[in-house]
Amino acid sequence: MVVLPLLSSLAMIFIMIIPGIFFRKRNILTVEQNGAVNSIVVNLTWPCLVIDAMQIEFSVQTLRDTGYILIACLAIFAALLLFSIPVIRLMRLTKTKQYLTMFMLLFGNTGFIGIPVIKALYGTEALFFAAIVEFINDILLFTVGVLLIQMSAGADPRINLKELVSPGLVGVIIGLVLFLMDFRLPSVLGGSIEMIGNATTPLTMFSIGFQLGGIRLKEILNDWQVYGVLFVKLLIVPCIALMMIRLWAGEFTLLEKVLVLSFAMPVASVSAIFSQQYKGEAAFATKSVLLSTVLSLATIPVFAILLEL
Repeated sequence: MVVLPLLSSLAMIFIMIIPGIFFRKRNILTVEQNGAVNSIVVNLTWPCLVIDAMQIEFSVQTLRDTGYILIACLAIFAALLLFSIPVIRLMRLTKTKQYLTMFMLLFGNTGFIGIPVIKALYGTEALFFAAIVEFINDILLFTVGVLLIQMSAGADPRINLKELVSPGLVGVIIGLVLFLMDFRLPSVLGGSIEMIGNATTPLTMFSIGFQLGGIRLKEILNDWQVYGVLFVKLLIVPCIALMMIRLWAGEFTLLEKVLVLSFAMPVASVSAIFSQQYKGEAAFATKSVLLSTVLSLATIPVFAILLEL
C-alpha cells in the first residue's frame, strides 16, 4: 500500500524536528548560532542539493516537463492572485495586512521545507521537478512578491534586480546549465556536492524545530485573522492547485504530485524577513509563518495521501 510508505517517510522527516526543539528549550544553542545553521543551509547545502538533483541525463521529455512546470506554475499563481482579492476583502483586513496576506497565499516554503519533504516522499528523481518549481517561485517572489510587501508597508514599489541573485537561484541555474549540456561532474566533485547536499534535510528540520521551540502559543493563538489566512493557505490553496492540475492532466504522475505538494507548503519564511526589512506587519507575518509550519505537519500528509488515491 502506497500510503504507509508515505506516512513513514513523513514521520522520519518530521522526527528530525525534535532535536531542534530540545536544543531551544534547554538553551543548548543560541538564536545567533541557529542563524549560522540557517546560513550554511541557504548558502551551501541547499544549492549543492539542487545541483546534485539536476545531474540527470538530458532528454527532450524532461525538457518538455520543465516547460510544463513553468506554464502550470504561472497558471496556478495567476489563479491564486485573482482568488486572493475577494479573500482579503472578506476577511476585512487592514490595507497593510491585505497585501501581506496576498503574498503569504501566493508563496509557500518550497525550498527550506518543500525540497526536503518531496525528497523524502518521492526520492531524488523528484528533486529535479522541485528545483524547477523553486526556480519559478524565486523569480516571482523577488518581483511580484517584493512589490506586494512594499505596498503592504506603504513603501514605493520598486524591483531591485540584485535581489534576484540568491545562492539557491544560482544553484538552480548551474544545475540547469549542466543538464542542458548533458554534462556530468567528475565523480570526486560530484560526490562531494552530493554529500554536502544530503545535509540539507537534517539541518533544515533542526532549524525549524529550533524556531518552533521558541514559540509562545499565547501570542499566536489569540489572533483569529492568522487562522483565517492559514485555513486558506494550507487547505484551499493546495485544493485549487490540485483541481487545476486534475482538469488538464487527468491523473497525477510524479511531476503533478510535486506541483501540488509545492503549493501545500506552509507560508514562506521570507514573508517575515521582508516585512521586517520594509517595516511592515512583521508580527502578523511571523505568527503566520510559525503557526503554518506547525499545522503543515498535519495538512501535508493529507494532500500526499490524496494524490495517491
